[in-house]
Amino acid sequence: MKRLIATAALATLVASPAFAQSYQYNPNEGPYIGVGLGNAELDFDMAGYYESLGYPNVSSDDSDTAYKLFAGYQFNPNFAIEAGYANFGEFSASSSAPGYAGRSELSIEGFTAGLVGKLPIQNGFSVYGKLGMIAWDAELDESESSVWGSGSLTSSDDGADPFYGIGAEYVVNQAVMRLEYERYDIESEGVGLEVDLISAAIGYRF
Repeated sequence: MKRLIATAALATLVASPAFAQSYQYNPNEGPYIGVGLGNAELDFDMAGYYESLGYPNVSSDDSDTAYKLFAGYQFNPNFAIEAGYANFGEFSASSSAPGYAGRSELSIEGFTAGLVGKLPIQNGFSVYGKLGMIAWDAELDESESSVWGSGSLTSSDDGADPFYGIGAEYVVNQAVMRLEYERYDIESEGVGLEVDLISAAIGYRF
């Protein structure tokens, strides 16, 4: 068995230089990876929600810094598939009154898979649209304190929902630069937690 493994490893080492010499970068097809950074905005009125429950003096922060990782394969100038991970940061709401303080923090993240349709323009510049699904996890941390005591509660949910986006891409010397907008139509227990993400990304085409 060890001899078989050693033979396979040796064959791989011998074949690798030949593969490297035979492989040539093709701007119209091949794998790519990248990372993006941007701003995520929750399209849900957290302040209004908690006000409807009777909490006093509620304020909210419905946006946060988000990041994502992605990898894909382009089959031709017009079509690619892509998978990734997105973390939308944390959205919060706080409430206050004499002798009372409360706070809620909602975090959402997920793994994505989708199709990308591209329209090349010229000189490495193209526009594109994407459509896919996100398998998400959401966690809500709620805490409050008053003259009568304090307490906290954590709840979580997960699911799979669609997302879509549009963007512009520029490729030069295998480096990829993107600017895009994405909409994630997340629904948790009948409540719409849609997230809008505007991001800039850099990547590399192999």
